[in-house]
Amino acid sequence: MSSADDELIPGTPGFERALAQGQFDFAKARYARTITSDSVKGVIEAAARERSKLTEEIKNLQILSRARYEAAAKAAQEYGMLLPHRVGKTWLQPPTALERVGEFYGSMRLYKAAAKAAKEFTEVQELLAKRHSALANLERQLRERLDSQEAIVQENLSTPSGLKYALRRDPLLNQAYEHLRKVANGPDGIADAFVPHAPDDLPTFMPLRAVDGPPLRRSLSDSQFPDEPV
Repeated sequence: MSSADDELIPGTPGFERALAQGQFDFAKARYARTITSDSVKGVIEAAARERSKLTEEIKNLQILSRARYEAAAKAAQEYGMLLPHRVGKTWLQPPTALERVGEFYGSMRLYKAAAKAAKEFTEVQELLAKRHSALANLERQLRERLDSQEAIVQENLSTPSGLKYALRRDPLLNQAYEHLRKVANGPDGIADAFVPHAPDDLPTFMPLRAVDGPPLRRSLSDSQFPDEPV
């Protein structure tokens, strides 16, 4: 039989149960995201401040990088006008002893200026790469913390006491849960044993476990990021 024969459409056996299960799963996922967001609000706010700081630093370094690039290109061009065979697209060569006298006098000064400008541009590019790496590391750590916390919420939801606490706290989740139970007990439903159970004799308070781990921070210390003029 084709896959189309196995599709559930309105009116076919099991459709209402599958729809109710999907609605319940969606409600659980929404509840987990909401609780996760509330429980790690401080982490998210700290990450936002760090992200803003890194983004501003990247912006300033990009401006500085452009200025350094233009200065390096100009210095290389001036040196190349005197000794064109000593300047390539990605390299510079110092003048020989004979190329420092006579009509080529001053070539060493131009070479040193070009080499210095190229080095300064490379240094900014390296700092920019470190800032981008720090920003990517920050986003990775934040995603891991959020995923870990959401996994804890989902784990709590898989227990009777955790489910009962969630049902009392979230009316929409409770509505989806009751609908699933009603459909599951219907003529084309499934046994009630397959529906998560939240007995009335369990406590309604289900504290959320905190995620262990150090605060979010850059992968490199500030001492490795010397300030540059902008």
